[in-house]
Amino acid sequence: MNTILIASAVIFSLASGYFFLNRNKFESDFPWLVSFITVISYLVMIMNLNLYTDPVAMLWTRWVGYAISCTILTVSMVEVFDIVGKKKVVALVSTPLIMLTGVLAAVASSTAFIVIFFVLGMIPFISLISIFQSKATLKNSYVLNYLYYGWMAFPIIFILSPETFSVVPSLSIILIGYLIADFFTKIVFYFHIRKFK
Repeated sequence: MNTILIASAVIFSLASGYFFLNRNKFESDFPWLVSFITVISYLVMIMNLNLYTDPVAMLWTRWVGYAISCTILTVSMVEVFDIVGKKKVVALVSTPLIMLTGVLAAVASSTAFIVIFFVLGMIPFISLISIFQSKATLKNSYVLNYLYYGWMAFPIIFILSPETFSVVPSLSIILIGYLIADFFTKIVFYFHIRKFK
C-alpha cells in the first residue's frame, strides 16, 4: 500500500515538473498546480499511514486536495466551454461542495450518513454537468468524458472501498483505482485540452 502511494507521489511529481517546465506550451500554470496539489495529497496520505492504526482512516484527507485541485480543473473546463457570469460562479462553487460532501461521507459515523452525504454530493455534481452540457459544442464536448467517466470514477471507487461498503476489501486495489482516475482526470486531461486548443 505504501508503495502505491509513493509511486503515485512520484508520478505526479514528474507530471508537475513536466507541466511547470512546459507551462508556456500549455498556456497555463493550472496543469502543474493540479499535479503539485495531488503530490501533496499523496504525501499527506503517506504521512498519515504512520498515524492511524487503520490505514483506511487516512483516506479522507485526499478530499481536501480534491477540493483545491478539482476547483482548478473546473476553472480549466470553464475556459474550454467559455462559461461566464452566474453559471461560472455556480460551476466554481459546485466543485468544492462536491468535495465537502465527499469528506463528510468519508468521516461519517454511520451508513445512513454516508448515503446522505453521497446523495447530497450528487446535486452539485449534476448541476456542474448540466452547466457544461448547456455549452457543449462539437469542439469541446470531449471534455464531458472527463466528467462522466473520470470524475464519476471517484464516488464509484469510494462506494466499493473499505471506507464504505467493502465490496472491494483490498485497499491496494482501491488506491490503484484512485491513481488511475487521478492520472486520467488530471494528467491526460491537460494533454487533451492542449491538443484541442
